[in-house]
Amino acid sequence: MLEKTYKNLSRIWMVVFAIGFIALILKFITGERLAGYGSYVPWGLWVALYFHFVGIAGGVFALGVIGYVFNLTGFRENFRVVIVVSVAAVITGLFSIWLDLGQPFRFARILYAPNFGSMMAFNAWMYTFFIITAGVIFYLTLNKEKQTDFHDKKRWILPLMSLGFLFSIAFPSQSGAFFGVVDAKPFWSSPLLPILFLVSAITSGGAVLLLVYTFLHYEEFDLTHQPFKMLRYTIIGGIIFYFIAEFAEYSLVFWSPNSHIREAVELILFGPFWWVFWFVHLGGALVALYLLLKGKTYQIVGTGAFIVAVTFVSARLNILIPGQAVAELKGLKEAFYHERLRFDYSATLNEYLIALFIGAFGVALVYFGIKFLSQFTKKKLGTEL
Repeated sequence: MLEKTYKNLSRIWMVVFAIGFIALILKFITGERLAGYGSYVPWGLWVALYFHFVGIAGGVFALGVIGYVFNLTGFRENFRVVIVVSVAAVITGLFSIWLDLGQPFRFARILYAPNFGSMMAFNAWMYTFFIITAGVIFYLTLNKEKQTDFHDKKRWILPLMSLGFLFSIAFPSQSGAFFGVVDAKPFWSSPLLPILFLVSAITSGGAVLLLVYTFLHYEEFDLTHQPFKMLRYTIIGGIIFYFIAEFAEYSLVFWSPNSHIREAVELILFGPFWWVFWFVHLGGALVALYLLLKGKTYQIVGTGAFIVAVTFVSARLNILIPGQAVAELKGLKEAFYHERLRFDYSATLNEYLIALFIGAFGVALVYFGIKFLSQFTKKKLGTEL
């Protein structure tokens, strides 16, 4: 039964990857002509995926470190899996933002000629240092030397984990700050934004980690045991906290008739893409909550975790797009007419197909990373570090 499920999932992945790859080739042939963004709304679906994936990376690593430090069953034994999933998510996020660049092959300039007054340059270097730190931790957890040498190396693991933990918390928080420093966009100038980004990162990161652990350890799946218990409660708590904070922000907007962000919030709730909030964001969260609360089998709980991991990208979209879709100057929307001078952003078919390719790319990184890990360490996953 399980082997059949794996085969079906593999076939779905191959179809998604192939279709997305064709869309990717068309993107490189035509440039950005097939994309729906323009001068007024320059950041679209791929940028939202970037913030979503780096948030997942931060959430996965932060939860992994917490489980490791508190010696929760399943975390310490599988910390290399945490590293693989987290680094794979960072690389996927960077790949997503790389595709959004007008000149993608100039990306290296941010590393050899950075401007650290730019939040983008700061973030790029932070991701680089995180990947290096995660790689060093991975190496230090390999017990290939004599036992005394391994214990000498192991002294460095917790300090480096602490550094990686700071990076992982900074990923989503810095993303919120990234928007907050844009003074021309009132909707983004909210002190709640870094908190919302952090909570959504922990929630979606916990969902991805629960999904991976469920696939790896379905035979011993038990919601009363770690790590399933901790991750399940983290996801449930994260969803509830996020929507309470979101309700607090939106309700205050409608309580104050002269709020300067009212137009943006109305776009989220009642605009052309109202269904993203009500169906994908809210509806997806309610379905996931029901499955996580009521589910007893790994299939149901895994489905709930998958829904959270996918639909929480709407949390990024509901912040990213409305913040750009409101004109800074009254009358600007009517002043000029051109298909690239519109405040009404709508992702095109090419953008959606490439988004599927990005997701398939991330899944492949995790799958082959774990395969490599099991071969490289020459031991069953779940063995004590």
